[in-house]
Amino acid sequence: MGVILIDLISFYSFFKNWKRLRFIEDTPTARLRSSHQGYVEIEGKGAMIADKPIYAPLSNHPCLWYRSQIECKEILIEKEQSQIHWNVIYSNISRHSFKLTDGSTSCFVDPDSAEIQGEEKLVWYGNTEWPNQTQILESQSVLHSNNNRYRYSESLILPGQPLYVLGQFSTSSAASQYSIREIMSDLILDWKKDSQHLLKRFDTNKDGQIDQQEWEFARHIASTESQQIYQQRLLEPEQNIITKPKDKRYPFIISVYSQTSLRQKYRRTAYLSLLVCLILTGYIIWLTHTHG
Repeated sequence: MGVILIDLISFYSFFKNWKRLRFIEDTPTARLRSSHQGYVEIEGKGAMIADKPIYAPLSNHPCLWYRSQIECKEILIEKEQSQIHWNVIYSNISRHSFKLTDGSTSCFVDPDSAEIQGEEKLVWYGNTEWPNQTQILESQSVLHSNNNRYRYSESLILPGQPLYVLGQFSTSSAASQYSIREIMSDLILDWKKDSQHLLKRFDTNKDGQIDQQEWEFARHIASTESQQIYQQRLLEPEQNIITKPKDKRYPFIISVYSQTSLRQKYRRTAYLSLLVCLILTGYIIWLTHTHG
């Protein structure tokens, strides 16, 4: 049963890696300035959004993306032998957008649900639940002692690193995201959350409640303000962004590896998985014929 399970896992690994290899090879590399809307492949460099810096929560290092984890050591005694187990007590993955520039222009990248490849990996140890060590990346040190109870690990994508991104490219403006009716609905909803402000602004007869006439006036004001907000958004520049494709068949990949290295990685893993699958399949067939 275990051999069959490993065989199936090997086949799935082959299929998954081969599929990604085909997408990378069959999708032409585009330039942001002339890229079409849809599934694209972009190569460039990562950069922070000026007013939205990202800092890794454990190392406090500026980055574009992070995956953080804290584990607590547990020592179990089994048959007079001690075994060390690490239990995860904290885990966090960045979902903040960052910028990608290819020399011609730039766009935003929303890393939510992306497959991240080739990130910097840090591991260090300490005796406090939350690490005191900061700027660990600059020293490139790995601190370890058998007496330390906690293990901290962090994977990072750093500003300025070359990036390969395969995902859904789209262009949108702030005005296209919400209609005037939707803006008005949100505006009224916000007003209702602050009843005191609503009464102060629209309770003209001061009876402590909003009657039908006062409510119609409030809706008229909301409609006017919504149109003004919509017109302001029309003046805002369009934004290009790469996100996870809605079609689940298309992978969303963000890689520090070059396109060539990524192709080699997927091809090598696919071939190795196929080899294991064929060997195990042959073994299962032989076993079936031998033992009936």
